[in-house]
Amino acid sequence: MSQLPSLPKGKSVSFKPLLEDWNYYSLDDGYIVGIKLVATKILKTEQIDPEGNPIYVVFSSNVLKVMKPDEYKALMKGI
Repeated sequence: MSQLPSLPKGKSVSFKPLLEDWNYYSLDDGYIVGIKLVATKILKTEQIDPEGNPIYVVFSSNVLKVMKPDEYKALMKGI
């Protein structure tokens, strides 16, 4: 069994979402799938990139919803 790569050392940083937007996909069967990524934990590592910016490790979860076309149209009218 292969071993998972080790994560860089880092310190957990608190955060608040500013915008968590949905991406929508039309499927061949007529349904619409909405997907958004939600950050669950963020680590600030001791490393920096070539431009001097800190490197972060982000843990996330995908949130999924399935809609009928009329539900999607109603949702888009409200935006």
